Amino acid sequence: MTRETAGRSHAHGLSRRALITGGTAAALSLGLPRAAGATAPAGGDALAAWLDRHALPLPRLDAAGPLDDLRALRPLIGDARIAGIGEPVHGSHTVTTLKHRVARFLVERLGFRTIAWEESWATGVAIDRYVTTGSGDAASVVGDAMFMLRSHGILELVAWMREFNEGRPPHDRVRFLGADVLELRQRLYDEIRVYVRDVAPDRYAELDGHLTEIAMRGGHRDHLIWYNDPDFTDELKRPYIDHARAVLDLVRRTDPGRAAGSGPGRSAGSGLGRAAVSWGDAVQHAVALVGWYESYTTAGDRRDTRERYIARFIESWRRRTGHRIVYSAANAHTAGVEEQVVSFPDEYPGPDVTRRRMAGGILRRVHGRRYRSVATVFDHGDVLTGWERGGPKVYAMPSPHESFIDRDLGSAALPDYLVDLRHGAPPPVRRRLDGPAKLRTVSAAYFPENDAEYYHVVGSLSGAFDAILHIDRIAPTRLLPASES
Repeated sequence: MTRETAGRSHAHGLSRRALITGGTAAALSLGLPRAAGATAPAGGDALAAWLDRHALPLPRLDAAGPLDDLRALRPLIGDARIAGIGEPVHGSHTVTTLKHRVARFLVERLGFRTIAWEESWATGVAIDRYVTTGSGDAASVVGDAMFMLRSHGILELVAWMREFNEGRPPHDRVRFLGADVLELRQRLYDEIRVYVRDVAPDRYAELDGHLTEIAMRGGHRDHLIWYNDPDFTDELKRPYIDHARAVLDLVRRTDPGRAAGSGPGRSAGSGLGRAAVSWGDAVQHAVALVGWYESYTTAGDRRDTRERYIARFIESWRRRTGHRIVYSAANAHTAGVEEQVVSFPDEYPGPDVTRRRMAGGILRRVHGRRYRSVATVFDHGDVLTGWERGGPKVYAMPSPHESFIDRDLGSAALPDYLVDLRHGAPPPVRRRLDGPAKLRTVSAAYFPENDAEYYHVVGSLSGAFDAILHIDRIAPTRLLPASES
C-alpha cells in the first residue's frame, strides 16, 4: 500500500492494511504462476469422493445452539496453545457467526480463554474491559471498532463473552485481544500518562515530552492520513519512531511493584485512575505505539513489521495470561506457512513481487504443531465490501474460478461442512492436499469483473491449514452505526 492510497482509504474510514497484505507489493511470491486462468490441478473427482467420506456436516451456521457438530475440532485442536481461524473475506455475517460458533466450542469445550481478532490493540482494550467487567456499553465499544468488527455479528460475539463471564472468577473469564497495529487511539496516550504519573512522577515530564512529539493529529483516521502522506518519507518518520521507542523504554524501566494493579493480569478497574492501568497494559500500550509508527513505513512493509507485531502481541498475551488463544483473522494471516502469494490487482497494480511471512507462519515456527490453523472458504453469496470504492455495498460473488481449491472443495455432496485435512487419502488426493493451492481472498476494493484475480497462494494446503470450514452460500455483514469517539 502506498502512502497516497493509505490516505485516500482513510478518508473513507479504513486502511487496506486491515485486510491481508499490509504492504505495497502486488504479490507475495513463491515462484508460483500468477495467472488466475490456469487450469485446475488433477484429482478433482477423487478429492470430491474423499470429501464425501470424511467431511462432517454443519447443520447450522448461526452462533447459537448445540455445538456437537463441531466435535471434530477436539482431536484436531488437541493441545494447541493457539488456534488460528481464518476467513476468506471481511464482510460476511455468515462467516462471522460461524467463527463465533467455533470460538464458543473452543472456549466452552476446550478451555480457551482469549479470543484475539484482527483489530487494533487499543480498540480491543475497550472490548476486553466490557466483556470482563461490564464497563461501557456493548454497542458503543463494537461501534468504535474498525469496519471489519463494527457489525451485528461481532456484537453478538461480544454479548456472549459478557454473558459467559457473569459470575466467573477473574482468572476464568474469557478475554478479548486486539492483536494488531492498524490504528492508534488517544486511549493509549492517556493511560500511559496516568500510569507514569502514578508510579514514576519524577519521569512524567520526560514522558510528556516524547508523547507530545508523537501526539495524535486529530482523530485516528486523520492521524493515519497525516502519517501516510506520500511526501512523508521514512527519514522524516524516524524521529517519531525514536520518540515512541523512548516511551516504551521509559515505561519498561518503571518498577511494576509500585503500580497499583500491576502484574501479569489486567486491572479489573474501569475508567482511569490509580487502579485502572497495570504495568502490563502500559507496556503493551507503548508497544502498540512503536508498532504503529514502524509499520506504516516502506521499511516496515519490506520487513513484515505488521505481521511480526501481530505474532508478538499474541505471544506476549499468552505468556502474560497463560491462556490458550483463538486467533481470528483473514486466511492469509492465519495460514501456518513461511511464505505466500497475495493478489489484489486493483489495489496494488504494478510488477513488484516480494517474499513475505505472515503472522500464522511466525506462530507455526515458534509453536510447531501446537499452533493449529483452520481456513474458512465459501462457494458463492453476498458480501458487504467495496470500501475502497467510496463506501461499502453488497456485491454478489459467483462460485470461485476453476483454478481455486475453493472450487474443488465445493464439489462435496455436503454444502456446509468441516473436514480435517490430516485424514488418510489416496495418493492423488494426498498430492492435492499437500501441494500448492490458490484460495479466494476478497479485498476492500472489490471489482466484480476481476473476481478471479483476488486470491492468495500457499505452497501446501495441508501445511497452511489443518482443517477447512466450507460454506456454500454466505450472507453480507450487517453494520452497526459508527460510534462518535
